[in-house]
Formats: sequence, structure tokens, C-alpha cells
Amino acid sequence: MPAKVELRQANTLAWNKGKDASQYKNLDSNIKKNTTFIKKCKTSLAADSTQQLLNDIKKLSLEKYVSEVVGAVLDGMLKCKSTTDIAACVEVISALHQRFPETFTLLLTYNLAKALQIPSRQHLASLAQDQREKEESTRISRQRTYLRISVELWLAGVLRNVEDGIPSLASTSLEGVESQRDGVAGFVGSSSSTSLKTRKKDGDKEEKKGKVESNFVYRVLKGLLSSDLEQNVNLPIAASFLKNYGQEILGIVPRKQRAATQQNENPDDAAVTTGATITNIDSDSTVTPESRAMLKGLFVDYYRSVEKHLVKEHKQIKKLDHRNREILFARGELSDEIKQDYEKVSKSYEKLLNNTQTLADALDLEMPELPEEEGVTRVSIVSAGAAHAFSDTKESLANGIWEDEDARKFYEDLPDLHVLVPGVFLESNPSKKTDGLGEGTEQNDKEETTSDENPGVGETGESVVNGSVQGDDENDEKDDEDVDASDIVDKALNSTSTDKDDENGANSMPSQLAQLDGLIARLSTLGNRDLIDSAAVEFCYFNSKNARKRLVKALLNVPRQRVDLLPYYSRLIAILGQYFSDISETVLAALDHEFKGLQRKKTQDLLESRVKNIRFLSELTKFKVTPSHTIFHVFKIALDDFTHQNIDIVCNLLETCGRYLLKSPETSVRMNNMLEVVMRKKNVQHMDNRQMLMIENAYYQANPPDRTAIVEKERSPMELYVRKLIYGDLNKKSLDKILKQLRKLHWEDPDIFRMMLKIFQKVWKIKYSNVHLLAILASGLHRHHSDFGVQLIDSVIEEIRIGLEQNIFKHNQRRVAVVKYLGELYNYRMIDSPLIFDTLYTIVTLGHEFGRPARERFCPMDAPNDFFRIRLCCTLLDTCGMCFDRGSSKRKLDHFLIFFQMYIFTKAKPPMDVDFMVSDTLEMLRPQMHIISSYEEANEAVDRMLLEQLKSVQGSDGSKVQEDGFEESEEESTSDEADDDDNLDDADKDDEDEENTEEIGEEGATVDGDEDVVVFKKKQEQKSNEDDEEFEREFSRMMSESMESRKFEKKSAVLDVPIPMNLRGAQDRRTATAQEKDINSQDKMSFTLLTKKGNRQQTRTMEVPSDSILAVSTRTKQEAEREEQQQLKKLVLSYEEREEAAARQAAKEERARQRGGFRGRRILHMGGGGGGAYAGRR
Repeated sequence: MPAKVELRQANTLAWNKGKDASQYKNLDSNIKKNTTFIKKCKTSLAADSTQQLLNDIKKLSLEKYVSEVVGAVLDGMLKCKSTTDIAACVEVISALHQRFPETFTLLLTYNLAKALQIPSRQHLASLAQDQREKEESTRISRQRTYLRISVELWLAGVLRNVEDGIPSLASTSLEGVESQRDGVAGFVGSSSSTSLKTRKKDGDKEEKKGKVESNFVYRVLKGLLSSDLEQNVNLPIAASFLKNYGQEILGIVPRKQRAATQQNENPDDAAVTTGATITNIDSDSTVTPESRAMLKGLFVDYYRSVEKHLVKEHKQIKKLDHRNREILFARGELSDEIKQDYEKVSKSYEKLLNNTQTLADALDLEMPELPEEEGVTRVSIVSAGAAHAFSDTKESLANGIWEDEDARKFYEDLPDLHVLVPGVFLESNPSKKTDGLGEGTEQNDKEETTSDENPGVGETGESVVNGSVQGDDENDEKDDEDVDASDIVDKALNSTSTDKDDENGANSMPSQLAQLDGLIARLSTLGNRDLIDSAAVEFCYFNSKNARKRLVKALLNVPRQRVDLLPYYSRLIAILGQYFSDISETVLAALDHEFKGLQRKKTQDLLESRVKNIRFLSELTKFKVTPSHTIFHVFKIALDDFTHQNIDIVCNLLETCGRYLLKSPETSVRMNNMLEVVMRKKNVQHMDNRQMLMIENAYYQANPPDRTAIVEKERSPMELYVRKLIYGDLNKKSLDKILKQLRKLHWEDPDIFRMMLKIFQKVWKIKYSNVHLLAILASGLHRHHSDFGVQLIDSVIEEIRIGLEQNIFKHNQRRVAVVKYLGELYNYRMIDSPLIFDTLYTIVTLGHEFGRPARERFCPMDAPNDFFRIRLCCTLLDTCGMCFDRGSSKRKLDHFLIFFQMYIFTKAKPPMDVDFMVSDTLEMLRPQMHIISSYEEANEAVDRMLLEQLKSVQGSDGSKVQEDGFEESEEESTSDEADDDDNLDDADKDDEDEENTEEIGEEGATVDGDEDVVVFKKKQEQKSNEDDEEFEREFSRMMSESMESRKFEKKSAVLDVPIPMNLRGAQDRRTATAQEKDINSQDKMSFTLLTKKGNRQQTRTMEVPSDSILAVSTRTKQEAEREEQQQLKKLVLSYEEREEAAARQAAKEERARQRGGFRGRRILHMGGGGGGAYAGRR
């Protein structure tokens, strides 16, 4: 594989000279071979197929398959993961570049730049949470590979600038002459014959001027990082780039590498680096000092945002940890959902922390300060092994020595064997007990003497051991390093045995040996306190030297994985050690010897043995079998070399007996100092995340922080139920059911009313796709509780205005939801269009001077680089703008869109997503609308629009004055719909009356069904028709006579002429204003004078003295008309009352006649005509 320098020179030569047609002649243009080459590129560009691909590039034509080769190469890039494969991929692409610099490289540049772009926010917002996370993870993995290969290609001279890329190739003739290429936004669009020369000149100018903004790597990284300063989704990409190319491109030596180099560095080599920055740069390299400085600045800015994000996540996980602790304390356990959420957040935090550490190390910057007591991720909350750290007892909250009462009884309440076992079995070795006690006393005396000689030991936290232990340390250094564990136990047991004990053990009976074997075999099954106590009593009955030796060996040979047995074994040793001290002393000596032997072995394969050893010593410490100086000596040895396996030893020691040593009065000061040393070393030393988590968990288990109770907001059961319905259960299927449930609430209760209003205001708490469902609920409740709808609309408008005034970034999603909510309320007819247009104009004008945005006037509430108000307007128009397609509302929307375009031009150049959003909105509302292209044109259009509105306000012939801003068409449609609703209601009532009448008739027909009832039916229909026709003829004749008689009457002059309808609204307002001004002056009367000037009618208010003839006659006429109206009113009311009384009397008589007149009458049928005559007389 050629060197990088030679490869870069060859690629640069290809850029300068272009395609060399003379070098590649007589190439194979077989379709099958060319297609096979494309498949090979798509399958893999790894090192194993490099040579074959290079041979094919030299032999095959590939002229007509350049676009397919580019697509195949992009697919093959994703399969190159290792450094060797990436180098092979760069070599293959370089060969293709040297053959086709004017086609293949340009297409590859465009496609790589496109593949390294971030997706739009709208696309991500349309996806579900799980799908969005999955897509982001896939994108990051893909772009990490593309970026690494792109950097290698940039360093190799294949890629230069983003502007070099083209989206597609024009038709190319066989002779190699290319035709015109279409221009693409963001790329060069000139012809191919001149594009290469232009790029060469531009490249020379850029190199001379030092403009590095256009180089490929900087542009791609800027697009990935500058738009990701909040969520830091692209942090793994930045960490991967710095890890691979931080030293080569940025010239920064990582801290770890610099520290390792300084340890083995010669003085002559010190000139290579200056601090943490490499100063020497290859003259032929594509990395210039200017590009290095700009890339470094880009990454430093991104790292500052990552620091803020890390601190924020740190605080968030602390709050979550605290809440989980409270739940665990209140309920005793955590639900699976809470555990899964916590583990998910913990993993996310760990990734963020690791990537932040990578950035800090690569950029040679300091990590952000995180308080020690906050911790990072407390996985022990959900882990099973540390459940005892969150006990729910009062003593745990008081930070006592023991976690709970059961633990205290386990470690302190030991049975007295003298009471349970006859004394003869305990007196087999009385001298041993006495000697043991004497040795213990001497040992304590030596410890006190040593402490007196060194009074500063307890304060500094250094452990002190007696002379015998120090002598053992010196002797242990002389022992062989490879010591087997069983040999260590045998040596310790033999050192404590005596000849007298061997003689006593030789007299053991075979039955006792069998019982001892059974007891030893059952040791691994003794899993509670009672079984261990009974085993201790049982052992006393066949006690001997050999039995104790075998018991000790069985206790020490506990399986490494069964650390759960160590507390019970320690309790057995403590119980027997009261009378058989050689057991406890032998176990301690063996464990101490084993610990020192393991310390001499620095290998990592004995971790389980180390953990078992330290946990055994720690459990014996809590039973007061292990002296405090011994455990502190072990602690100090592990802490002096605080790396690798010693970190696990310290953590296990703290988890097992750290709390006991810290809370015990005699060891509290020393243990506190030791814990401070542990935390200082943790902060100073560089450890991986697992070790840091282990140390923090162990520290907080030994010294748990004080917890304060979290005051949770109390909600009534009714509020919880309503919140569950709206925030949790609301969907299309449950909409009707939820509406019925809400209507059943006690709406007369003010508390219920306020609760419903508050819940319906917080629309941002539901899913964005369910906003229209909440609007449907609000509309349904507004029909029955109008005051609720009015207050809800007021609160929504107020929320929009507050958001515009405060303009808090974290509330942006809330503001979008509220604006969409307002549009949905209009869609479901809770508000009218004037309120929508008022809100739109408020969004674009609030805070601007003179109520009109302008480029030359700066608005602090709406900065030029703040485009969020544009998003609000687009959201509102997308929600309800399609309804304004006819009448005056269409004209108003057209006017606002002109104003809206002017408002957009007052801003800086909007981002691509905002530009697309505006284009989509305008295309949806007005596809044929003229799009304004400049700020000056928009200003002229707005001025013309305002002038037209001013003319319409002043009024024109036959047009209505539009001062109040209400729509005529909308009022008419609303009134028509109301009339239709009334008609439907009347029809329903008539149907119900008819059904009730039929039911009553049926019931009446069934009464007294035992008797024969005679029903007489008269022919009323024909008679009623004749009466109606006669009434119509008489009425027509009377009307015609009246009209003929009034033809020749003289018309008197009428002064009181009604005002035309098109002027009445404005005149009523002027009259009311005049009456308000002159409410105290009673000596004048106002008249309206109607004049006509040309084709325009005008009204003018004229005041006449109240004692004039005109005023007196007018007042007299008004009083006469008022009296006449009162008389007519009385006549009409009395007439209606008489008609109602007559109708009630007629109905009463009819019912009486039907019930009394015909009940019980029978018809007698007789033969012949006599019967008929009789019946007729009857």
C-alpha cells in the first residue's frame, strides 16, 4: 500500500491535470465485467479485495457507470470498520479519483456531504419516541464511518470543498465532451468545461486568502455540531473524530498520551511538543494553521455546550435517584417500570460522561466540576446486591451502626454455649481459653502502648500495627511468591497447634468423626441464624483438636462464589471463639496470611479470591473477632496501591464493614479520615467509569447522606381521575365516553370548575396529535357550560401573549401546542375568525414600535435572529388557515399573508427548516399566490393594502363600513345555521307531540275494553277545506279594495325618515356617543340629518332646542305612538288570553262529553224496520 504522502501527491496531480485519456486506452467495456466490478464495490472495500479492485480499475472502461460506481462505493464504505479496511478503501477511491477526477470525485463529494447532513426536525417530530431513538442511533453509526473515511480522503487530497460536488452528471459523449449541467442550490452550476478551471482558480484564491470555511471537513463538522448545541446527539461523532484525528488535525496531544510520554521522554525529544500542542506541520499537508485553529474553536464551543448538558443531566439523575429512594422507603420496593426507566437514564448518562471525558482529554480541557455528594449514577438503587443500603427503618434514617434491628441481633446477640452445652464439653481445653484471653489482653496493651507512643495516628488516618504484625510483614517478604492457598491454611493451622492438642485429638471416636463429617457437609446449607446456632451447639459434643482443625479448614475453603455464606460462617466462628479461641485465632492468621500472599500476586485472575478474603475479614470485624488495627492495616495496604484489584478490595471492605467502623465511637475518627483519603484518590487518579461507580457506591453505603423528605403535591381523587382521563386515556375511541364522564361532574362546585379550567389550559401535557381531541372536548362542554368556554378561550389567548412577552426558550414546545390548540378551537366553532386574525397580527407585531415590524427598528422582544414567531404563525395557519377560502375572510387572509411576508423579510436569513415551513404553508393556503422577493416590494404591497383598507373604512357606494372588523358572511352563515337548528328542534318537538298524542289515543282506546263503545266519525275534512277557500277569497277582496282606496290619498310630508341600513351601525354609535356626552344637558334634542352628495349618502347629528316647535311636535308624536303601541299590546294580550280560555273550555267539554255521554251505551238490534226506527229515535 503506498505511503500517504505519495498518495496525496498523486491525487493532487489528478486535480490539477484532470483526466489523462492517453494513459487509459484499449480498456474492456464488457457489461458483465463492469457490473461485476460495481457489485464488488458494493459488497466490500476491505483490505482482502483491494488488489483485485485496483486491477479492475486499470483494465475496465467504467465510463458509462460512474454514477453506479459512486452508489456502490458509498455502500461499501459502511462495511469498513477497522483501520486497515479504511486505508484500503481510501486507496481504491484514490484510484477511481485519479481516473475520473471530473466525474466520480464530484459525485462522491456531493453524496458524502449529503450523507453527513442531519435530518430535519420536522421529520424527527413526526416519528414516535422509540422509532426516533432507533433512527438517530443508526444515523450516528453510519455517519461516524462516513466521517472517518471522509477525513482520510480529505487528508489524501481526494476531497477538497463541498462546493465541488454535483448532484448528477449530464450526458457525456464517447469522445469525452460534456454538455451543460444544471445548477443546484449550494453548488456550482456552470458548464463542465469551465467548472474545473473555475474551481482551480477559486482553490488558488482560497489558499492565498486563507479561507478555510469552504473545506470539506470543516463544513461537514460545522453542520453537525453547530446545530446540536442543546441535545448533543452528535457527541459520539465528535468523540470519534477527536479520538482518531485530534492529534493529526488539531495538533493536540491527549492528556493520557502526554503523561505516558513524559515518563519515558528524553530531554532531546522535548522539543517536539510545546505543552499540549504540536507546532510542526508538514508543508505538503492539507491541514493549514488557519484550518487547525478554526476546527479547534469549533470543537471547544461544542465542548462548552456538552459541559452544560452534563451538569444538567447530573442534576436530573440526582433528583431521580432521590425520588427512587423515597419510593423505596415508602413502598419497600421499586416497580419494574421505574427500574427500567432508571437503568435507561443511567446508561444514557454513562455514555454522555464517557464521551465528555474523551472530548476533555482530546482537547486538553478540564472536566466540569460535579459535587461529590451528588454522585453520578447510583445503580445500587435497582441492584439486588445493595438492597440493604436503602432500609426502610427508623434506625437507618438515624444513621445508626446497623441497618435494621435484625442486623443488630445477628451481629450482637450471640448464644451462650455455657447455658446450652454441659460444662464438661467446654472444659476440655480450659487453659487454652485462659491463654487466649491473656494473649488478647497483651495484644490490646501493646496496641494502646503503640497508640500512646504515636499520638497523631488516630488523627491522620494512618493504621498502626504491633511489633508482631510488623515482624510478620518482614518475614512474609522473604517467602516464596507462588504460595498455594491450601498451603497457606495448613501453615497457619500448624503454627497454632500444640503437642497436647494432637494427643487429645487422637482419642476421637469413629462415630464422632462421622458426625463431624456430616456437620461439615451441611455447612453450605446453613442459611439462617438458628441453623448456625444449632450447628455450634452440635460441634461442642465432639470437640477435639482434629475436629477444630477440620472445621477451620472447611470454613476457610468456602467456594469463592458463595460470599453469601460468609456472615453465617463468621457467626459460627464468633460463637465458638468465646470458648475455643484457637478457632478464631487460626482463622484470622490464615486470612491475614492469604491476604498478604494475594497482595504479592499482581495478576487479575484471582479477583474472586481477593473479594472472598476481604469480605471474610470484614464480617469477622463486625463480630469483633478481627481487631480494628488488623482491618485498618489491610485497608492501608490496599489504599497505598489504589489501582486495579485493590480498588475492588477497598470497595468490598467499605460495603461490608465500612458503616460499622464509621459509626463505632472507637473507630469513627480513623475511618472518617480513611474515607477522605479514598475520595481524594478517586478524584486525583484517572479511572474508568466502572471503578468510579464502585467507589461512590461503596462510599455512600458506608456514609449515606442525610435525606430530606420531598413534599409531593397533593391532589384530590377527583382531580387524579380527570387527569387520567384527559392526559392518559384520551384517544379517538374513548372520546365520547370521556365527554360523558366530564359532563357528569358537579359543575356548580367552584373547585371542580377551577380544576377543569386548569386541566384544559395545560394542553402541552397531552400528546401533540391529541390536541384536536381536547378541542372537541372543550367544544362539547362549551355547549352546556358557556362560562367555561369563555374563560378557557381567555386563558389560551393570555398564554399566547405571555409567551410572546417572555420568549423563554424552554417553553417553545408549550407555545406551539397552545397556538395549535387555538386553531383547533376555531375549527370546532368555539371562536370566530376575527380572533384568529387578531392573534396572527399580535404574534407578528407585539413589541414592535408603531405596530409595524421594520428592519431599521430593533425589537428586544423579537430579535432579528429569532424565528420562533414565524413557526407560531405557520402552525396556526396550518391548523385553521384552510377555512378562510371564501368571502371577507379570504380577503383578510390574503392581506395577512402579504403582511406576513414583509415580517419575514425584516428578519435575518431564516434557516432551511423555517424556509421550508413557510413555503409549505403558503403553498397549502394559496398555491397561485405571488411570492414577494424583496423587503422593499413587501413594504410597497403592505402600503397599498393599508390604503385600500382605509378607503373601505371611509365607505363607498352601497358597501358596509368595516369598522368593527366582523364578517358579514360569517354572521349570516351563523344565523342560518341557528335557524336550521331551531327548525330541527321544532320539528323534533312536533314529532314528539304527535307520538305522545298517538300514545294517549291508544291508551284511551284500551280503557274499558269490556264494554262496546260507539265511536262517531264526522266528515270535518271537507268542511274545513271549504272554509279555508272562502277565507282566502274574502281576504283577497279586502286587500284589493284597500289598495284601490289609498291610490288617490295625498301623501303628507314625513320628517321622520328611517336611516338606510348601510349607515345605521355607524350612526347608532355616534348617537350613543353624543348621548353619553350630553347626558346631563336636557335642554337640547338630537336629530340625524340625512344628506346626499353625488352618489354618497352622509349622516350628520344636529342638536335642536327642546322648546322649539320641531322638538315639541316630535316629542308629542312619539308619546302618541307609544300610547297607541301600549293599547295594541293590551288588545293582543287580551285576545290571546281569550283564545286560550276558549280553547281550554272547548277541550274540557269535549273530554267530558267523550267520557260521560257515551260510556256504557249499548245499541239494541231488533228485527225488521221497527228496530231501525227505534234505534233512530234513541
